[in-house]
Amino acid sequence: MFTQLCRRAITLISTTTLLFVGCDASAASLTPQIESSSTIIPTPPFTRSQPASPTTEMEPTPAELPTGSGIEWDLVVVGDSSMRQLANAYAIQIEKDVGVKVIPHDITPGGLTASKVLRSLQFGDTLTELPDTLREAEVVVMFVNPLESIDHENPLDMAGCFFAFKAPGSCSMDTFEKYIADLQAIWAEIFILRNGQPTILRATDVYNPHVTKWQESGVFETCSECWVNMSAANRIAAQAYDIPFLSRLKAFNGPDFTENPSEKGYIADDGEHPSELMGQHTAELLSKMGYNPVMPP
Repeated sequence: MFTQLCRRAITLISTTTLLFVGCDASAASLTPQIESSSTIIPTPPFTRSQPASPTTEMEPTPAELPTGSGIEWDLVVVGDSSMRQLANAYAIQIEKDVGVKVIPHDITPGGLTASKVLRSLQFGDTLTELPDTLREAEVVVMFVNPLESIDHENPLDMAGCFFAFKAPGSCSMDTFEKYIADLQAIWAEIFILRNGQPTILRATDVYNPHVTKWQESGVFETCSECWVNMSAANRIAAQAYDIPFLSRLKAFNGPDFTENPSEKGYIADDGEHPSELMGQHTAELLSKMGYNPVMPP
């Protein structure tokens, strides 16, 4: 997972073999300071050419999604390996809640970064199937990691939390500005691909499977701050478009971020990735958020 990355490239240049999972946040004292950072919520301009409009017969009523017998929805879960186990579980949950048939698309390769997703959407790079898949998606859930969203004048450096569980370099809120901009640009691209059609968009962050190891290594406070700020970055990017946000960090690590999800069966035997139980519980939490679509600004 992150350990593979740190051995090969401590400079946070991720590879396609990296399996990203999350960390946690520590306590209420670690509240990210986002109020003063008004510059980190740029409005991504819709400068790219719009795709051709769908036919009248296929165009749903504004702010509504078709439901009922015989209707199919495409669900796309986009993320690194921390998002595995979710696509099938959420598809089953939606079918139960809404009564439509759901086709799940699990796009969760190891180490998937925001930068790589953005390149795929803008230039057809790497994930060549992603634009067409998102174009047909009635439901999209996303968490992609920040490892390539680096401002070299103010670099994000979280590697220490994963490499021998040492203290990180810099992961203050301002080091996430490039990450926030990339996330907002991804959401903007999804709106363009959907061409004005209502879409159920949901953003999330990442849980922490390393609570005990951080505590034993004496880096819990500093590494937790990285996860609090990474969570805040995802929330900020989603709020720019009124996209509902689910914090898996709080859901699986508790309100003070000190709970170990492994002890509750939420982590697989490898000690890092989601178990089937985590996928099911995440689907249930998303279900409680409802199914109101998000319209483009």
